[in-house]
Amino acid sequence: MSLHYEISIKSPHKHLFSVKLTLKEPNPLGQAFKLPNWIPGSYLIRDFSKHIVSIHAESGGKDVPLRKTDKNNWIAHPCTHSISIEYDVYAFDLSVRSAYLTNERAFFNGTSVFLLPLGFEDEECELIINLPSNKEVLGQWQCATTMKPQKKSHSTEIYEADNYNELIDHPVEISNFTLFEFEANKIQHRMALTGTHSTDIGRLSSDLTSICQHHMDFFGGATPFDNYLFLTLVRSHGYGGLEHKKSTSLICSRSDLPVKGMTSIGADYTKFLALCSHEYFHAWWIKAIKPANFINLDYDRENYTEQLWIFEGFTSYYDELSLLRTNILTPDQYLSLFSKNVTKVQKSSGRMKQSIAESSFDAWTKFYQQDENAPNSIVSYYSKGALLAFVLDIDIRRNTDGDVSLDDIIKYIWENYKFDGLEDDTVKLVIEELTMLDYSDFFNSYVYGVKELPLSDSFHYVGVECTFKHSGLSSFGISTKESNGSSIVTHVFDSTSSQLGGLYVGDIIVTIDKLKVDFKDLEDCVGSKSVGDTIAVGFLRDDTLGEMIIKIIETDKTFCELSIQDKLDPETKNRQRRWFYR
Repeated sequence: MSLHYEISIKSPHKHLFSVKLTLKEPNPLGQAFKLPNWIPGSYLIRDFSKHIVSIHAESGGKDVPLRKTDKNNWIAHPCTHSISIEYDVYAFDLSVRSAYLTNERAFFNGTSVFLLPLGFEDEECELIINLPSNKEVLGQWQCATTMKPQKKSHSTEIYEADNYNELIDHPVEISNFTLFEFEANKIQHRMALTGTHSTDIGRLSSDLTSICQHHMDFFGGATPFDNYLFLTLVRSHGYGGLEHKKSTSLICSRSDLPVKGMTSIGADYTKFLALCSHEYFHAWWIKAIKPANFINLDYDRENYTEQLWIFEGFTSYYDELSLLRTNILTPDQYLSLFSKNVTKVQKSSGRMKQSIAESSFDAWTKFYQQDENAPNSIVSYYSKGALLAFVLDIDIRRNTDGDVSLDDIIKYIWENYKFDGLEDDTVKLVIEELTMLDYSDFFNSYVYGVKELPLSDSFHYVGVECTFKHSGLSSFGISTKESNGSSIVTHVFDSTSSQLGGLYVGDIIVTIDKLKVDFKDLEDCVGSKSVGDTIAVGFLRDDTLGEMIIKIIETDKTFCELSIQDKLDPETKNRQRRWFYR
């Protein structure tokens, strides 16, 4: 093999990995190296190279000058022998995106730690992982990854990858984790749980088996992997996921996991299963099938696409729907979950200013770098993407008398575009091919335009009642967070009482109508007011006490409630059943 990587735990308490890259035949004119600036699936320039603490090169036992040409690129002085680059990487990012090292756990994504020698992108790679001694860390550490294993001993594990892209698409967890296995379609699946937990492994394994089997069946039994791994970090509080070719990195809260004796399915466990479902669906829907300009990624800079609403939005639609289709959720539980997403989208006026295609394109800046005005200026390609997927699904079903659905569109794309890239109009063209209808107006209105989605009408078609009302602080126009029992304003929504009255983000609300109000009581206190009433709001701004009079004005009803309609006629009941359960 041309590329040999070796990674070791240099100092858990200093959070330092030591990495060595050996290249047998470097460019005789001077070998260039680079480290990615971002990781696929997380659309933000993260400048991973800033975590390289020290770096040097040698060849034939002698030091080789190594010059940095920009923030993430180096070039070595010409040499005639093999060259080795040794460097230390600071790793203390407790997320799914980067690298992390303490005496309790080691974790890394290849984009954070493995330099790429330019010109060797397609060469096979060998990775040696040196495990720490028990004296250096807590517990009996083991290694979990989906990279191809070659050799294993008590202190060293050796893996190989077909090329650099393969090398960086298999995150590695090294710790004293809990590992369990299950099968779906005779394919081995594993989950590694890292951290303190009291999980009912039997229940979690059973539910994951149902979800994985469902997704495999959805795509016709064909899988883009030969084994799959859920790497799950368990924390007191946490949430997140990132998809990979044969695995996913997850973070969850302890309360998200099922425990012995828990017979019901609460909101926390539902959220975790939906996260697992979401990232697993991505194995087909963005890792195998992806936007055309994601086929050859440029790790130096932003890679733009208008299609994240397709890949993240559709996935967000099916991640929860699959919990219903596997009978993990009841229809009422599913609709309650769905209504929360509708509320999230409808309470933000950004949906009327930014199209969902623009949201996808602007992911690198507007979505991944949100500020306090985000609800008023942008829309989420995840949240609104899921709603658009639903509306599109219902529209296709209605126009074809139920003969075609969004399920069929995705399956057709999987069968005919497997491992190919989708152009911006591919999904539209496939829909038109299968329905034999022109979808230009639909896409112009809802994908490239900001026309309000026909949610109520779409729900009505499948026998679901969709109503909107005021709730909590929505009519007042703010969202808040707690600080020492008080309410700090985090968002002020467009054209609401609070914005017109002059409340700002960062204001601390201390009194309502001259009476002290705690965070836990603010919602009820404000919610008791009617349109036309005035409220005297006492607040702290920059440690200065002030008061303003705010008049309650009429605002849009954004809190969504979904319920199955009473006395459904047989035709509507059949449409509902087919939507719920295919």
